[in-house]
Amino acid sequence: MKSPAIAPHLPETKRFTRDAFRSLLARYGHIIVKPVGGWGGDGVVSVAAGADGRCEARYGKRRKSFEDANSAYAYVRGLLEGRRCIVQRRISLAVVNGKPFDLRVMVQRKRGGAWTVTGKLAKVAGAGYLITNVRRSGGKVVPFAEAYRQSNVHGVSAAETERRIDALALAAAEHLQRYYSIRICGLDVGLDDRGGIWVIEANFTPDPGLFRKLRDRSMYRRIMAYDRGETRARAGHRTSMKK
Repeated sequence: MKSPAIAPHLPETKRFTRDAFRSLLARYGHIIVKPVGGWGGDGVVSVAAGADGRCEARYGKRRKSFEDANSAYAYVRGLLEGRRCIVQRRISLAVVNGKPFDLRVMVQRKRGGAWTVTGKLAKVAGAGYLITNVRRSGGKVVPFAEAYRQSNVHGVSAAETERRIDALALAAAEHLQRYYSIRICGLDVGLDDRGGIWVIEANFTPDPGLFRKLRDRSMYRRIMAYDRGETRARAGHRTSMKK
């Protein structure tokens, strides 16, 4: 939020409290609640408000309706009891054949080097799911260009969108480096149907195995080559320090 270049691409996010839940739901009509430090889509709950004040919560494939926001809050609080959570504006993701998708963008740097985008793919949700985690939703990964071509995004070219995604990913990694000691960052980036770009979250221990699922494994090999090079550099640095 301190970066003027990045802040416009962040969904409004607050700590999960009753007041934050109600205010964001009233403002946007659709929100996401998820645990702090969660992974793999675990504990992600979507809540949508209707014009009549009723709400619907979705947890995995389960749907449950409520009379009002207070009842929906109590349900979500019970589901995630004991876990620290955030509540966030839900971005209406672009879709492929009716299924939402987002992107995993891998950004890496070698010791003393500049950040580089080493891989990018689309994660398409499984049938009936809002979350795009491949394992949890039974979804799939596809190349960015293929997902973009089949999606409902309009008004901007794939090349221009990819250029903007890369620029934002690099800016995000450089900014986060001020606060965390990192040399790899897996950004989950969402697109809306007008080509808007949203940073959903940053992962500092991203699973490169997603890229191994692609038919073309060149990005996977590049990611792993960066990782092996950095591992050797760290080992050499430790040896030098011992001497």
